[in-house]
Amino acid sequence: MNNRYPPILTPLALPKYSLVMRQQPQKARLCSFKDKVDRRPLDPPPIVQLYQNDTVQFNDYYNSANFFLHTTLVNSVDDSDLNYANGNRTTAGSVVQSLHKLKDTNNSEGAFFIFADISVRIEGIFKLKFTLFQINGMDVERLCSVYSQPFQVYSPKTFPGMSESTDLTRSFSDQGVRIRIRKETRASATASIKRKRASHVMSMRNLLITESTSEQRSDYHFNDNL
Repeated sequence: MNNRYPPILTPLALPKYSLVMRQQPQKARLCSFKDKVDRRPLDPPPIVQLYQNDTVQFNDYYNSANFFLHTTLVNSVDDSDLNYANGNRTTAGSVVQSLHKLKDTNNSEGAFFIFADISVRIEGIFKLKFTLFQINGMDVERLCSVYSQPFQVYSPKTFPGMSESTDLTRSFSDQGVRIRIRKETRASATASIKRKRASHVMSMRNLLITESTSEQRSDYHFNDNL
């Protein structure tokens, strides 16, 4: 008779922290490899939220200065790192961000990492890998990672233009985060400029007509007095 029992399996411990992409990058204009970089930030700016699994919400703000998030450009197919191309970095701007304690669009408090100043120097379709680190004394511990959805980096000639800023971007800007706000798309801006130019032309035309009419009236009164 077999008295052996199957081993007792203990459940694996869940990771203490997790990352969620709150705002996915969708597109970007190609950034040059020159020393003086003409920044072309991702649109919209990537935003990652940090959760603390045992309490659902992140509440370890006392140690928030010990957390930082690092991002790298990766292949959109196999997630392989694309840190360098021809000996040059494939990204420009700030690839490391500290934690921000902010209120969400629903007024709930949360922990966020905002990448408002990151550009890509190679054309194509890519993803971003975000990795969370925590400083513990003299050591740095890697905690977890999350990937963005694929996005496209366009050449200057094919770039469709920046989109209007999202509600989340606007909300964080209102709370003091240094992040660019765009109120209208390039198509809307172009139409607005055309309307202003047309209005200016009409104003100048009306002014010339008014001046011409005034001169004719002056000539008429002058001739009438002769």
